[in-house]
Amino acid sequence: MEEEPVARLEVPHVGSGPEAPTPEPPSGSNSGSRAGPETTPGATRVETELTKVKTEPLRGELQQIARAYPATYGVVIFDPSSGERVAMGADHRFLAASLNKLPVLMTLYRAAASGQVDLDDKISMQASDVQAYGTGVLYTYPIGYTMTLRECARFLIKKSDNTAWKMLDRYLGRDYIRAELYRVGARSTQYWIPNTTTPEDVLLMLEKISDPSYTTPDLSQEMLEVMTDTSFEDRLPQPLPEGTRVAHKIGYYGATYADAAIVFPEGASDTTDAYLMVVMASDTSELASRDAMREMSLATYRILSEPASDGKVQGS
Repeated sequence: MEEEPVARLEVPHVGSGPEAPTPEPPSGSNSGSRAGPETTPGATRVETELTKVKTEPLRGELQQIARAYPATYGVVIFDPSSGERVAMGADHRFLAASLNKLPVLMTLYRAAASGQVDLDDKISMQASDVQAYGTGVLYTYPIGYTMTLRECARFLIKKSDNTAWKMLDRYLGRDYIRAELYRVGARSTQYWIPNTTTPEDVLLMLEKISDPSYTTPDLSQEMLEVMTDTSFEDRLPQPLPEGTRVAHKIGYYGATYADAAIVFPEGASDTTDAYLMVVMASDTSELASRDAMREMSLATYRILSEPASDGKVQGS
């Protein structure tokens, strides 16, 4: 039986190889604003909004796509500006696969915001950390390879690196990560064993990551940048127009595939201009799930970005 990792942090009480992926300099943000992408003055602004009148047309298109690609789906779309949402099987439990890296990211940055860790502290790869399967590149590095926690987090998300996950899981401690999930209300997620979650809980993780008050404006912005332009851009981001920024995390294992995203249309300045989308699918194939996610992503973008006319959304 695998030993539980030794926690680097106290569990809160709950009511030399290649360089790390190159970071981009974080943009400045005001403490009173929601974190979001840096915008260029004069850039085209695409407005998206999920209004009540758009919810049923969107639900209908999502259901139509789901019928075209049979599987068990869990989908939730949320617009922070309007508070409207569309959900389909959002409380269904799915295998989390690499979506379990989102709790590690948010817990690490929350600990940094509270002063419990310094993201520039070093962490070294141990033999027990090496995960020579699935995604990632750190397993090819020599034992003892040392990097900062910030660099390790970039491997965790940009490369979906399983060895980086094991390193940070060891550093933080699983009980600490589980306690943070429980504290924020993601109580349908079973972190690591049996490694299951729901689209609703994943949406909550995205909300926390994008909320500056959960960490700080700069740290929230940094997490969003880490989740942007990853090695896995072929699902929710792929069909969207140029200029759209998508901060997201994918997951897949066996016959389960997922993508969870914060979508910033062109010209968006913060998360009040964005929308959140989680799609999980099981009992399906990689090709079918990828096509379904792309079509759901494009349908959502199209409906949210088109203006309502006489109280009705134009059909496709």
